[in-house]
Amino acid sequence: MSHELPPHWSANKIALEKPTGEAGGLPAAAYWSADFLALENERLFARNWICIGLAEDVPAPGSLHPVMAAGKALILARDLAGELRVFHNFCRHRGMRLVDAARADAKAIICPYHAWSYGLDGALLKTPHVAGIDRHDRAALPRTLPGLAPVRHAVWGPLVFADLSGAAAPFAEHMGPLMRRWAAYDFAMLRRGATLHYEIACNWKLVIENFIDLYHVPYVHPSLNGYCAMKDHYLVHDNDVFMGQGLNAYAPEDGAVGALPAFPGAPPGAASFMDAFGVFPNLCMTLFHDNLRVIIVEPDGPTRTRERVEVFFVGRGATDPALAEARAVLVERFGAFNAEDIGVVEKLQRSHESSAFDGGHFTPVLDGAVHRFHRLVASAVDVSP
Repeated sequence: MSHELPPHWSANKIALEKPTGEAGGLPAAAYWSADFLALENERLFARNWICIGLAEDVPAPGSLHPVMAAGKALILARDLAGELRVFHNFCRHRGMRLVDAARADAKAIICPYHAWSYGLDGALLKTPHVAGIDRHDRAALPRTLPGLAPVRHAVWGPLVFADLSGAAAPFAEHMGPLMRRWAAYDFAMLRRGATLHYEIACNWKLVIENFIDLYHVPYVHPSLNGYCAMKDHYLVHDNDVFMGQGLNAYAPEDGAVGALPAFPGAPPGAASFMDAFGVFPNLCMTLFHDNLRVIIVEPDGPTRTRERVEVFFVGRGATDPALAEARAVLVERFGAFNAEDIGVVEKLQRSHESSAFDGGHFTPVLDGAVHRFHRLVASAVDVSP
């Protein structure tokens, strides 16, 4: 099935290629068109490294966890030797969905349709009656039957990434610039502290754009701007992997300040440091001296988004019950301004669907990250299969 780009796409693409202060953005249809999302799934999400979940989703041998990525159903699995694996979530026989819910004690993956079974390493185990009634042996079949279809994947700290195409650049090369930037922060020390889920009535791109947009902070988040002021930030949009902003004057005033363990070996002044980046295409990461917050963004159709928020603290001591109040205060910081953001992006969605918006305009300094994000999306969907 072919999918079409929005009308007047060529004009929008030309406008996007101009310098930021002269450029226009993606057309409104990119935020509500099912065709556009289909192109994103096929050409953007399926051909880039995308975050699909956490290693902790499959914490022990026998764990299974279904996820969606690029519109495709996948399985995160921890095989009996403890290795994390990722497979397409369908039986090789007739394509039946294999795993509908997380499990912690699987010995095999069994198809609910005809009971073909697979090992947690993906190997095909049993094929009942495959050669006829009560004839289970595959040796006489005219061709060899495959196991589960594997998906190329990588793990960085607590995060699992997938490349459905198998053709993206090596993960370490792709993510290398951000890994080097944050090299002083040992992600092996991170401990999962809180999980939040949001269902948002907007296109997935609006969530990412809002996250990397510094411009709105004084107007939408006046309380946040009081200790994380727009004027104190630096802007980052000089590469195609991570973009956003940060500052070295982060100064909240609440019960979490100074209460939680910090990354050992963090640079001097790290207590007032924050980097907040969108990691193209579907991940948001905010790094502090004492925690990491990640947001995994998943389209749920062209006008809805699932947002999974995970907050990680540093070291085993950070999960001490004595620090429960400090952890709760820190998580509440995020919850308060995320609620403000959700109101904005849902209103933007309604406007994109019901107005004559034509892609808008960018300011030359503050809109650099959003402009780069638009260009990356446009370049991906405009590449032929």
